[in-house]
Amino acid sequence: MSVDTPRPVSAATPPAEVTYDHLIIPPHWRRPEDSVAGAPNPLFPSADGQPHPASGPHPMTGPLLVGTTARAFAKLDDIIRLSTEDKAVIDARRDEAERALRAIFPPRCALPLVGVATIGSAGRDTMIRPLDEVDIFAVFSAANSAWKRFRWDSRDLLLCVRNAIGGDRVQTIGTRGQALRVVYDTPPDVHLVPAFDHPRAGYVMPDRIGGWLPTRPERHASWTEDLGPRVISAVRLLKAWNRVCGSHLRSFHIEALAGTVLAGRGLNTRQALATVFRHMDEAGLSMADPADVGGDLSTYLRPDDLAALGESVRMARAYAEKAVAAEGDGRHEEAVALWAAIFGPEFPTFG
Repeated sequence: MSVDTPRPVSAATPPAEVTYDHLIIPPHWRRPEDSVAGAPNPLFPSADGQPHPASGPHPMTGPLLVGTTARAFAKLDDIIRLSTEDKAVIDARRDEAERALRAIFPPRCALPLVGVATIGSAGRDTMIRPLDEVDIFAVFSAANSAWKRFRWDSRDLLLCVRNAIGGDRVQTIGTRGQALRVVYDTPPDVHLVPAFDHPRAGYVMPDRIGGWLPTRPERHASWTEDLGPRVISAVRLLKAWNRVCGSHLRSFHIEALAGTVLAGRGLNTRQALATVFRHMDEAGLSMADPADVGGDLSTYLRPDDLAALGESVRMARAYAEKAVAAEGDGRHEEAVALWAAIFGPEFPTFG
């Protein structure tokens, strides 16, 4: 069906104009009432070309690197975290996407582009290597009748953007929401997430069935940054453990779980991991979206995932608690061996 063709209206659909107000927007995460179009947006550069104050990883400090067990973890974090070259590739992918989209969707067109931002774990410094995909958020204005054009079926927005980009390297993908995968000859591919700028709530993106999902990537980024370097390091390490155990947990689920459990506790990395494993073993994997948007983040887990994770979590908890005790007693070689049993051959050897 053409993106310009109105879709049939069922008897259950009100004949009046469908607006953003038909979305269910919790009052506690709405934008301030005085928010207006053109107000500073933390996701995009300001009008003078200078970026908004920002976010970036906090530097690692000396106390985190004391002791041989701590050094082993510092080495592992260096191995799994994105390198300077990886981050340069991410920036290049974002810049390329913005140049292309601004050329295709200029300000006076029927679907004007507002801005482009790196989101997901690449945008929050919680991604681990290898770098195989980058999430790029492409926000369009609802002006120029754009919302009227796409209100009945969000899949038409995906189709419009896909056709405008063109080529056989663009695929439609999605789990909770929908995105476009732009395939490159070498990694990383780009997951392009089109969305509309919402006047109060933030943004709305396509879902899997033609509706719209509210989303707040800038809140996720701010919340993650506020956790501090030790918790962010623990998040990356938990993602490495998850990969060793079969990648049953989704990336953002790990971030939300670890951040919620560890926020404000001042633990070192090893204590933090042991605390998260204990929480997962005792309290389970249910975790609310920290931006109060997505509900329980664990609903995707199937019974076989839960069974496999249960065994992995119990083993990780037992070994982590023994490793923390061994480190506390100065038995670093034993502690490193116990952590290696959790993280596998990627974990640095003692010494």
